[in-house]
Amino acid sequence: MDRRKILLAVDLQKDFIDGTLTVKDAYKVIPIINEAKKAFDFVYFTLDWHPTDHCSFKAQGGLWPAHCVQHTAGASLPDSVLEGLDESRMRFILKGYKSDKEEYGAFSEVTPEISDMFHKDDEVVVCGIAAEYCVLETLKNLYGLSRKIGFTVKVFLKGTARFDSYDTVLEFMAANSIEQYNL
Repeated sequence: MDRRKILLAVDLQKDFIDGTLTVKDAYKVIPIINEAKKAFDFVYFTLDWHPTDHCSFKAQGGLWPAHCVQHTAGASLPDSVLEGLDESRMRFILKGYKSDKEEYGAFSEVTPEISDMFHKDDEVVVCGIAAEYCVLETLKNLYGLSRKIGFTVKVFLKGTARFDSYDTVLEFMAANSIEQYNL
């Protein structure tokens, strides 16, 4: 099977770009990712997909304001992110959809459907919002999955927004010999 290039874009949702849980300068990564996606065979999107009573929300004793609530504008992707992508080249991975479970990373539970999304020898490049939380935890989960299946993981830092720092992502990358992806 030919080596496939997959861009894994974490949580490029409106609430993180200019909504209820805005990540500083997140809007700046959208055009960078839009340019990069042209070089990939597939683009997989993770989406926070919270019910109204999610445990991470302050109203339920969590840390965060309500964000990415299912079926709201804040949970949607900007139109420009989907432009130019054929449906056959996209996948959507929902996370955080159980009221009582905090889930920063995609792939915390590996189902047969998830395993089928990746093949031996694929190159999977992670980017998105926010470096210290959802990108880092998705990277950790993906790295573990890559060890079982045999694909390569890289990080596209220029396409990654952060609240404060890239330090935790860089530390994980260094500890696991994960390379940066550059255009």
